[in-house]
Amino acid sequence: MTGHGGDEFLKFQDSEELQSHDLADAVKQMKEKRRFKELLIMVDTCQASTLFSQLHSPGVLAIGSSMKGENSYSHHLDSDVGVSVVDRFTFYTLAFFERLNMYDNASLSSLFNSYNPNLLMSTAYYRMDIYQRYLKEVPVTNFFGSVMKTIHTDSAYRSRSNKKIEEAKSNMSLDESISDSDSDDEDQFNNLTAEKYLWYSVGPLWSAILSNANTSESIDTLVCYGLLLMLPLLIFSTWLSK
Repeated sequence: MTGHGGDEFLKFQDSEELQSHDLADAVKQMKEKRRFKELLIMVDTCQASTLFSQLHSPGVLAIGSSMKGENSYSHHLDSDVGVSVVDRFTFYTLAFFERLNMYDNASLSSLFNSYNPNLLMSTAYYRMDIYQRYLKEVPVTNFFGSVMKTIHTDSAYRSRSNKKIEEAKSNMSLDESISDSDSDDEDQFNNLTAEKYLWYSVGPLWSAILSNANTSESIDTLVCYGLLLMLPLLIFSTWLSK
């Protein structure tokens, strides 16, 4: 964080300000919600060290560009624009990282020791009473960008999610096959039931018609029996259509 500040506050464009207890409350809530395991706070402003005086959450490391009663100064200005380009604390922080190789394992201790009060024109102060580890054991890449070594492989990686999807697909196909077989059996049963119903309802009447046709010499009688035979067929077809 950078900007204009004073004793336990930091201003944002002269309209809003962040006080030390506001920062402490925000960090405390983040810690309670497990938003971080370790946190590094860097402040570049006048009397910067006073901004993290209210911090009490464990795992927090804070450093400021100046102590109480000291000012933080800019490094140089652009004569064409007429404004300062960069602050001294920020400038020498960037200079430290520019001197490093991308695979260097520099520690936070080397970073903090690189701040020269004569160059900063102020005293950089870091608070580590609530930070558990030694600064010599903490590489700067824990908080700043680093280059990771990657290994390329030609084989595909099967994640657990892909396995679960395949298992779900196999279960779905099995369920579909079971449901299809059940539906086929049900259709066969329905067809068989309909055939039996048709035979039980029409069979006796058809037998009676055949017997009467063999003994009767009247064509009119045969026609009447035929009409009687059509009536149950019509009723049955109407019932099936519903």
